[in-house]
Amino acid sequence: MSSPEIQLTEQIWNSLKIAIIIIAALAPIIIIFLVFRFNRIIKRLNKEHLTNQRIIEKRIEVYDKIGPKLNDILCFYCYSGNWKEITPIDIIRLKKELDKDINIYTPLFSKDISKKYIDFIHLCFVSFSGWEHKEKIKSLYKIRQEHNVEWNDDWIQIFDTNNVTEAIKMKESYNELNEFFKKDLSL
Repeated sequence: MSSPEIQLTEQIWNSLKIAIIIIAALAPIIIIFLVFRFNRIIKRLNKEHLTNQRIIEKRIEVYDKIGPKLNDILCFYCYSGNWKEITPIDIIRLKKELDKDINIYTPLFSKDISKKYIDFIHLCFVSFSGWEHKEKIKSLYKIRQEHNVEWNDDWIQIFDTNNVTEAIKMKESYNELNEFFKKDLSL
Protein backbone atom coordinates (compact mmCIF):
# COMPACT_ATOMS: atom_id res chain seq x y z
CA MET A 1 0.00 0.00 0.00
CA SER A 2 1.18 3.39 -0.80
CA SER A 3 1.32 6.25 1.61
CA PRO A 4 -1.85 8.05 0.33
CA GLU A 5 -3.82 4.83 0.59
CA ILE A 6 -2.64 4.27 4.14
CA GLN A 7 -3.59 7.81 5.07
CA LEU A 8 -7.01 7.34 3.52
CA THR A 9 -7.47 4.06 5.40
CA GLU A 10 -6.36 5.72 8.65
CA GLN A 11 -8.79 8.59 8.07
CA ILE A 12 -11.62 6.14 7.47
CA TRP A 13 -10.68 4.22 10.62
CA ASN A 14 -10.40 7.42 12.59
CA SER A 15 -13.83 8.49 11.32
CA LEU A 16 -15.23 5.10 12.26
CA LYS A 17 -13.63 5.34 15.72
CA ILE A 18 -15.16 8.78 16.22
CA ALA A 19 -18.58 7.48 15.09
CA ILE A 20 -18.26 4.50 17.44
CA ILE A 21 -17.32 6.78 20.33
CA ILE A 22 -20.28 9.10 19.60
CA ILE A 23 -22.70 6.15 19.37
CA ALA A 24 -21.26 4.67 22.55
CA ALA A 25 -21.73 7.99 24.32
CA LEU A 26 -25.27 8.55 22.94
CA ALA A 27 -26.54 5.02 23.57
CA PRO A 28 -26.93 5.42 27.36
CA ILE A 29 -28.53 8.84 26.88
CA ILE A 30 -31.01 7.41 24.36
CA ILE A 31 -31.75 4.46 26.67
CA ILE A 32 -32.28 6.79 29.64
CA PHE A 33 -34.62 8.97 27.53
CA LEU A 34 -36.61 5.93 26.34
CA VAL A 35 -36.87 4.49 29.86
CA PHE A 36 -38.07 7.86 31.17
CA ARG A 37 -40.59 8.15 28.31
CA PHE A 38 -41.89 4.58 28.80
CA ASN A 39 -42.23 5.15 32.56
CA ARG A 40 -44.39 8.22 31.91
CA ILE A 41 -46.55 6.25 29.48
CA ILE A 42 -46.90 3.38 31.96
CA LYS A 43 -47.84 5.79 34.78
CA ARG A 44 -50.46 7.47 32.55
CA LEU A 45 -51.91 4.09 31.54
CA ASN A 46 -52.00 2.95 35.18
CA LYS A 47 -53.77 6.18 36.16
CA GLU A 48 -56.33 5.71 33.36
CA HIS A 49 -56.85 2.09 34.42
CA LEU A 50 -57.36 3.11 38.05
CA THR A 51 -59.82 5.84 37.01
CA ASN A 52 -61.76 3.41 34.83
CA GLN A 53 -61.80 0.87 37.67
CA ARG A 54 -63.20 3.49 40.06
CA ILE A 55 -65.87 4.48 37.54
CA ILE A 56 -66.91 0.84 37.12
CA GLU A 57 -67.01 0.39 40.91
CA LYS A 58 -69.21 3.49 41.24
CA ARG A 59 -71.46 2.25 38.41
CA ILE A 60 -71.86 -1.07 40.23
CA GLU A 61 -72.71 0.79 43.45
CA VAL A 62 -75.32 2.86 41.59
CA TYR A 63 -76.77 -0.21 39.87
CA ASP A 64 -77.03 -1.94 43.26
CA LYS A 65 -79.23 0.98 44.27
CA ILE A 66 -81.24 1.26 41.02
CA GLY A 67 -81.57 -2.40 40.01
CA PRO A 68 -83.93 -3.55 42.78
CA LYS A 69 -86.19 -0.52 42.23
CA LEU A 70 -86.43 -1.24 38.51
CA ASN A 71 -87.18 -4.87 39.30
CA ASP A 72 -89.96 -3.91 41.74
CA ILE A 73 -91.57 -1.74 39.06
CA LEU A 74 -91.39 -4.59 36.56
CA CYS A 75 -92.86 -7.06 39.10
CA PHE A 76 -95.71 -4.65 39.86
CA TYR A 77 -96.65 -4.27 36.20
CA CYS A 78 -96.20 -7.91 35.22
CA TYR A 79 -97.98 -9.32 38.29
CA SER A 80 -94.92 -11.36 39.22
CA GLY A 81 -92.65 -11.72 42.21
CA ASN A 82 -93.59 -9.42 45.07
CA TRP A 83 -96.28 -7.46 43.15
CA LYS A 84 -98.95 -8.10 45.79
CA GLU A 85 -96.80 -6.41 48.44
CA ILE A 86 -96.24 -3.24 46.40
CA THR A 87 -98.84 -0.52 46.68
CA PRO A 88 -99.50 2.09 43.98
CA ILE A 89 -98.05 4.69 46.36
CA ASP A 90 -94.87 2.57 46.57
CA ILE A 91 -94.64 2.51 42.77
CA ILE A 92 -95.00 6.27 42.46
CA ARG A 93 -92.36 6.71 45.18
CA LEU A 94 -90.02 4.25 43.41
CA LYS A 95 -90.47 6.13 40.13
CA LYS A 96 -89.56 9.44 41.80
CA GLU A 97 -86.51 7.88 43.48
CA LEU A 98 -85.40 6.34 40.18
CA ASP A 99 -85.87 9.63 38.34
CA LYS A 100 -83.66 11.32 40.92
CA ASP A 101 -81.03 8.57 40.83
CA ILE A 102 -80.91 8.50 37.03
CA ASN A 103 -80.63 12.29 36.86
CA ILE A 104 -77.84 12.35 39.42
CA TYR A 105 -75.81 9.45 38.05
CA THR A 106 -76.40 9.84 34.29
CA PRO A 107 -72.88 11.26 33.76
CA LEU A 108 -71.41 7.94 34.94
CA PHE A 109 -73.22 5.96 32.26
CA SER A 110 -73.60 6.04 28.50
CA LYS A 111 -76.34 8.16 26.95
CA ASP A 112 -78.09 4.94 25.97
CA ILE A 113 -78.89 4.19 29.63
CA SER A 114 -80.80 7.43 30.03
CA LYS A 115 -82.71 6.89 26.79
CA LYS A 116 -83.59 3.27 27.63
CA TYR A 117 -84.66 4.31 31.13
CA ILE A 118 -86.98 6.97 29.71
CA ASP A 119 -88.40 4.44 27.24
CA PHE A 120 -89.09 1.99 30.08
CA ILE A 121 -90.64 4.63 32.36
CA HIS A 122 -92.90 5.93 29.57
CA LEU A 123 -94.32 2.42 29.23
CA CYS A 124 -95.10 2.41 32.94
CA PHE A 125 -96.29 5.93 33.72
CA VAL A 126 -98.12 8.92 32.32
CA SER A 127 -96.08 11.86 33.54
CA PHE A 128 -97.37 15.37 34.04
CA SER A 129 -100.98 14.26 33.52
CA GLY A 130 -102.69 17.33 34.90
CA TRP A 131 -102.46 20.74 36.47
CA GLU A 132 -100.90 19.25 39.61
CA HIS A 133 -98.40 17.30 37.48
CA LYS A 134 -99.08 13.97 39.14
CA GLU A 135 -97.84 10.78 37.56
CA LYS A 136 -100.33 8.08 36.75
CA ILE A 137 -99.71 4.36 36.63
CA LYS A 138 -100.44 2.78 33.24
CA SER A 139 -102.09 -0.34 34.55
CA LEU A 140 -105.37 -1.97 35.50
CA TYR A 141 -106.21 -1.88 39.18
CA LYS A 142 -108.98 -4.47 39.71
CA ILE A 143 -106.61 -7.44 40.24
CA ARG A 144 -104.48 -5.32 42.56
CA GLN A 145 -107.60 -4.26 44.44
CA GLU A 146 -108.51 -7.92 45.01
CA HIS A 147 -105.02 -9.07 46.11
CA ASN A 148 -103.73 -6.17 48.19
CA VAL A 149 -105.08 -6.29 51.76
CA GLU A 150 -104.04 -2.67 52.28
CA TRP A 151 -106.01 -1.46 49.24
CA ASN A 152 -107.37 2.07 49.45
CA ASP A 153 -110.04 3.10 46.92
CA ASP A 154 -108.44 6.56 46.73
CA TRP A 155 -105.66 4.87 44.75
CA ILE A 156 -107.96 4.31 41.77
CA GLN A 157 -107.34 7.90 40.64
CA ILE A 158 -103.60 7.14 40.41
CA PHE A 159 -104.24 4.67 37.56
CA ASP A 160 -104.57 5.36 33.84
CA THR A 161 -106.43 2.32 32.56
CA ASN A 162 -106.72 3.71 29.00
CA ASN A 163 -103.01 3.44 28.15
CA VAL A 164 -102.04 0.07 29.61
CA THR A 165 -98.88 -1.42 28.12
CA GLU A 166 -98.57 -5.15 27.46
CA ALA A 167 -96.37 -7.00 29.92
CA ILE A 168 -94.20 -8.41 27.12
CA LYS A 169 -93.32 -4.91 25.94
CA MET A 170 -92.39 -3.93 29.47
CA LYS A 171 -90.17 -6.98 29.87
CA GLU A 172 -88.48 -6.27 26.53
CA SER A 173 -87.84 -2.65 27.48
CA TYR A 174 -86.60 -3.71 30.93
CA ASN A 175 -84.26 -6.28 29.36
CA GLU A 176 -82.92 -3.72 26.87
CA LEU A 177 -82.21 -1.31 29.72
CA ASN A 178 -80.43 -4.04 31.66
CA GLU A 179 -78.34 -4.96 28.59
CA PHE A 180 -77.03 -1.40 28.48
CA PHE A 181 -76.30 -1.52 32.20
CA LYS A 182 -74.36 -4.76 31.67
CA LYS A 183 -72.42 -3.14 28.84
CA ASP A 184 -71.57 -0.08 30.94
CA LEU A 185 -70.61 -2.28 33.87
CA SER A 186 -68.26 -4.25 31.61
CA LEU A 187 -70.00 -7.52 32.41
